[in-house]
Amino acid sequence: HRFLSVLVDEFHKHNGRSVECMSPHTTDQWTMNYLYYRGDFGFPRQTKTLPWGTGPVLTVGKPCATKLFSEVTKKLEHVHSLKDMMVFDANGLILNPHEKKGSPTFIAPTLHQWDRCHKWINTWFRKHKNMFSQENEPGVNWVREKIS
Repeated sequence: HRFLSVLVDEFHKHNGRSVECMSPHTTDQWTMNYLYYRGDFGFPRQTKTLPWGTGPVLTVGKPCATKLFSEVTKKLEHVHSLKDMMVFDANGLILNPHEKKGSPTFIAPTLHQWDRCHKWINTWFRKHKNMFSQENEPGVNWVREKIS
């Protein structure tokens, strides 16, 4: 509750100042980083962050929405997939690359920003649809549309 209140208050504070201060797009990550390092989520020594590739949520947007310098164009260009950063087991399950085998979060329990990986994630969904989709299940229509 405290986390969300602090984050929403920060958005309201800046967006209420003037048109120039309004967020042009979703800036939640920037704002969370700013608030975290400023200590606004509570006691700084008791508030922790997890390194990428560990914990209950694997943010696959990191390897799937990145800009790299192109030797051809000589500028930064969006790369849709740095799939080589991803780790898969023999069954194709996505693993947390920095968790030890046997850890409860070795197989990534939750994928965040998976929609940024469209170069390879749709194929992965088609291959593993039994893991997240059931026939006539109304709650997953958006997934069926994505993979059909």
